Amino acid sequence: MMNLLQSLYRLTTPPKRVFDDYFDEARYILSYKICLFLIFSLSILSVVLYFFYGPIYSIVTFTGFIGVLVSFLFIHRTGHHERFALWFNLFGGVLCLLTLFAIDDQPHISDGLWMIINIIFAFNTISKKWASFIAIVHGLSFSGFFLFNYNHQIHLIKYLNHEQIVGTAINVLICFFIIFFLCWQNVKTTQYAQRQLNDAKTVLQNQYDIINKQNIEKTAMLKEIHHRVKNNLQVIISLLRLQSRELENEEAILKFRDTTSRVLAMALIHEKMYQSEELSKINLDDYFNILINDIKESYQVEFSVKANIECKVDNLGMKLIVHIALNFNELFSNSLKYAFESKEHAEINLKIIERTDKVFCLEYSDNGKWKTPERKDSFGLELIHILTEQIDGVLEFSHTPITKYTIYFNNILN
Repeated sequence: MMNLLQSLYRLTTPPKRVFDDYFDEARYILSYKICLFLIFSLSILSVVLYFFYGPIYSIVTFTGFIGVLVSFLFIHRTGHHERFALWFNLFGGVLCLLTLFAIDDQPHISDGLWMIINIIFAFNTISKKWASFIAIVHGLSFSGFFLFNYNHQIHLIKYLNHEQIVGTAINVLICFFIIFFLCWQNVKTTQYAQRQLNDAKTVLQNQYDIINKQNIEKTAMLKEIHHRVKNNLQVIISLLRLQSRELENEEAILKFRDTTSRVLAMALIHEKMYQSEELSKINLDDYFNILINDIKESYQVEFSVKANIECKVDNLGMKLIVHIALNFNELFSNSLKYAFESKEHAEINLKIIERTDKVFCLEYSDNGKWKTPERKDSFGLELIHILTEQIDGVLEFSHTPITKYTIYFNNILN
């Protein structure tokens, strides 16, 4: 006996299924419980109608009982409640219409309640559009039926015997119980879905807080690393400048200045990185303006140089910024050393733009006079080619009418 009760209890509990949506899970639970309740209700109603109205009237109810029983077994085994819900709604709607129009010698007091049950079921388990369509069909059918059969129905109700009145009362009572059960289960399962959703939001919020805290800590650590790297590079710059003071050879001094300006370009990147709110972004216009002033100071330039900087790129990867900065350092240093003979109206132009979806372009030009390099394998020019190749870029050069370098490259966000 105990095993039987345990089996019945397990039968009333829907098997666990995995759903992507908590409200979809709620509809599954609702469909399962409605099936059980309708099996119980329709079995009782079939017996009641058989004894009070005869076998013909009870056939429709018994057919509904068989349909619900098959649907319940299908849901219990597969968990696919959507097919059941649609099939049951169609089946229930057809039974309601058959009962209403095919049985003429019985009053249809409770048929409207069964139609309401079918409509509520559609709203709870299928969709609003389908439920609205079912509501319109049932509403038109029921109102049309009484419009043309009102007197006949009044006559049938007036001459109901005591047993038929009791049977009708039981039918109406069961309908109200089913309507109550549908509404109650809908509220209950919706609350269950909402609780599940709130629990999931709480878990996600906790995970977000943990990740956000870790991100803040890592950002602070990375900024500290950039700061230390910048300081170390500044120490190297200072050492190079001190060492260059002991040199007497002008060519060696110039080499030291070139090296100092390259290290300075990298140090400035790290400085901008730890000063930026977002480590992945630095203000390129501001960066190049500061770099220009530092390079001019490093080479002890006494004449004025007008710099036109135009950077129409919001975000570049760290690797690209380093290579672009070093390329610019070589190009600008070369302009300062060789291009401006008159040292009047000296002007350079730097433009970084996005040409296509993924292809970017760096254009550098000056208004100085082009000089053919004394050595074709000079380190500066070789370094520009190497840096361009490392980012899979393409370098183009022209010296008429002005000296212009153009580098095409793809953005690498790392």
